[in-house]
Amino acid sequence: MAIDCRWLRRTIDSSRSADPFLMLCTHIVRDGRACVGPFLEDMETPCRLWEPNDRVAARIRPVRV
Repeated sequence: MAIDCRWLRRTIDSSRSADPFLMLCTHIVRDGRACVGPFLEDMETPCRLWEPNDRVAARIRPVRV
């Protein structure tokens, strides 16, 4: 679920021609380091820093009746 994490920053590094896509963690504990999570929607990340981004948080909020 890293792809939906609040701390994930996706960017491109043009100096890396073979694989220019970078997935960086912006959490204070891992700031600037590569995100350790898988990038498949239904798989959890083992980093334990995962928090849902705003889009996902809105989708999983309980509906009050």
